[in-house]
Amino acid sequence: MRAWLAPLVLGVLAIAVVAYVVVGSQTAKPTAAAPGEYVAGLKRSPGTFKESSIDVGAQLSTLGEPDVTIDVDVMRPVFLPTVITVKQGQVVRLRLHGKDNGLEDMPELQGALGLHEFSGHGFQIFGPYDVWITGIRKGVTKEVIFRASVAGEFQFECVVFCSPNHYAMLGKLVVEER
Repeated sequence: MRAWLAPLVLGVLAIAVVAYVVVGSQTAKPTAAAPGEYVAGLKRSPGTFKESSIDVGAQLSTLGEPDVTIDVDVMRPVFLPTVITVKQGQVVRLRLHGKDNGLEDMPELQGALGLHEFSGHGFQIFGPYDVWITGIRKGVTKEVIFRASVAGEFQFECVVFCSPNHYAMLGKLVVEER
């Protein structure tokens, strides 16, 4: 290995970290709904580990009361249940219960830079539903309410790198035709 390569790589990494810290501290923080509040027309919630619960979805008055409520335990490296089955047209409430803190709970990684802010889990449903939530940590419950308007099978996954087995955190939403 050439002698100049290691200092160059370290220099580039140092510049990237400084730029991330400077730009990140000046970026506007997204506002999230308060617990029990719904964000009209928005089904994405960036979330933080400091929020105990957040509801995302269209106005509850627009959707009506949920037809079905499903509790999902979120822990590395699995969602339980791994298959969620609902009927087309139902208003679905998913309650995502954090059971661990992902990477932060791994003793071999204690003290890693930035780990506390980026640990935990996330949840995303692929397809037409645009459900994407982060900030699911131990003791935190996040809710999402949506109408299962499109029939089919849609994969869901964790969107926060939570463990070496992160890519195994997959499941399936099955929306059956009525």
